[in-house]
Amino acid sequence: MNNVQHLQREGRACYKRREYAKALEFFDNAIGRAPSVQLLDNRAACHDKLNDLPAALKDAKKAIQLQKEDPTGYLRAGKILVMMERESVAFEIYSHGLKNVKHAGQGFELLRTAHVALMNQLSPPKSVDPLTVLPRELAEQILEYLTFQQRMNACLVSKQWTSFFRSVPSLWQHLDLSDARRKVRTAFISRAINAGKHRLTKATLNKLYDFDKTLAALIRHCPLEDLTLLDTGIQSQNLVDLLREAAQLRALRILQGTLMGQHTLKRLVASLSTSLESLVCYLPHTTMIDFSMQPYHRLTTLNICVEKFVALNIFFRAVATCMPHLRSFTAHQNPHKASHTPVPLDLTALDKLECLDLRLRWKGCVDIMLPTTLRILRLHIPHECVLTTSASITEVRLPRLAELSLDVPSVAALLHAILGVEDAEDAEAEEPVSGIHTLALSARYEGMGEYTNDLTAAFQRRRLRQLKHLITPHESEIERFASMVAESLQALESIDVSGTKTTGVEMKQLVGMPRLKRITVKDCPHLGRDAVLWARSQGVVVDDRASGVYHSGLKVRY
Repeated sequence: MNNVQHLQREGRACYKRREYAKALEFFDNAIGRAPSVQLLDNRAACHDKLNDLPAALKDAKKAIQLQKEDPTGYLRAGKILVMMERESVAFEIYSHGLKNVKHAGQGFELLRTAHVALMNQLSPPKSVDPLTVLPRELAEQILEYLTFQQRMNACLVSKQWTSFFRSVPSLWQHLDLSDARRKVRTAFISRAINAGKHRLTKATLNKLYDFDKTLAALIRHCPLEDLTLLDTGIQSQNLVDLLREAAQLRALRILQGTLMGQHTLKRLVASLSTSLESLVCYLPHTTMIDFSMQPYHRLTTLNICVEKFVALNIFFRAVATCMPHLRSFTAHQNPHKASHTPVPLDLTALDKLECLDLRLRWKGCVDIMLPTTLRILRLHIPHECVLTTSASITEVRLPRLAELSLDVPSVAALLHAILGVEDAEDAEAEEPVSGIHTLALSARYEGMGEYTNDLTAAFQRRRLRQLKHLITPHESEIERFASMVAESLQALESIDVSGTKTTGVEMKQLVGMPRLKRITVKDCPHLGRDAVLWARSQGVVVDDRASGVYHSGLKVRY
């Protein structure tokens, strides 16, 4: 030890005489025998004087690794990094040192002084509080992009920020935990309720330590109107009892991750029948029984996705009878589960219905009677069906229809029926007929040639002349289909030909359309890369991302 101290004294003496190379030799010998933070700092100082900054930085880092509670290594590393014009890294070193060094002593004060000086140096020459400079409306729009937790953390910046954040009610209306990666503690929920106070009206619950306690607190202290349940586990009668106390609840969404049985779902919906306006249930592993035959006078949106409807006709009759103000209705079931429907599905009583989305499967042919108020119609039914609008009219008349998606057998014939009689579209008609702007078709037809001929006739109809968006059948004869589209649908702005045998010839026909702006060609194995690049050069947006159905990517030659 005495020998090490002697080498250190000799090295310091040489350093004072500016004999840096000789001093470096003494420090090397001393470090080789018993390394210490002080010896490493002395050697780093010699490297600094000899203009060997990388070696000096290396010694400073070794000093930090040797004893992270000592401020010497942080001070030396920050100084060297500033000389190397790496101020941002030096600032990180100082910040890291302030977390590890004890908050006492001269070393900590020197480290904090260097940290503050570098922070002022890196700050803009005229740094100002953005909330005091930006217009209030613009600042509020920017802050709405923050998550609820980020807004709570921002309130800790200063009293002025806290006052500003708390003065914007819209920032505290939605407790959104949809992005939670870990379990959310009850303490955070308490802080959120205190921050939002009586302004918190919407909650998205996900990954909670204590779901029942959290929901009970929200219902007790907040005027909850909109509730979304994500990954909340298995729910039973406790959820029914809690939501029965939520007198102001208007919208309920039960999404994937929340599990409940059919009887629990029935009791839950029945308990909210007098107040609920929107109900979304995504329960793909639950068998759906019929709703209680009681009125739901406020309900305007119903979205049900279940494994199977036990009695589909009873369910539809309950919807048509008990939900007179329904505007949007979606019913999806597992495509591998069939339901028995002995009677027609009659929805004509829903005279306010505007959006209907059915993804169902049953045995045999069935009649579906629709109201004439529909604006959006989506049918995914893998069997024969007949559509009517009343018992006296066999030709479907949907004069307000603007968006249509058909995935059923005999698509062309059904499309003709939905478009109505051509003569009824005259100016003398009692009710003006709107044009359809979005059309999606499937090709479940035995004779593709006859199918294409039927579509050619349908595309000549008056209601499709202003069609803007088209999704084509995957199995269509694309060489005939592209020509037909290019000739008939001159107002088309986007088209999706994914999954077809589209080639560069068809691509050229479609790109030549006067108003086409976007074309989707996912999983088109016969389409070359040159055709895609050429289409983009013509100003058309081309989406050729593979969906995973086919193997895609560049071929690499080894």
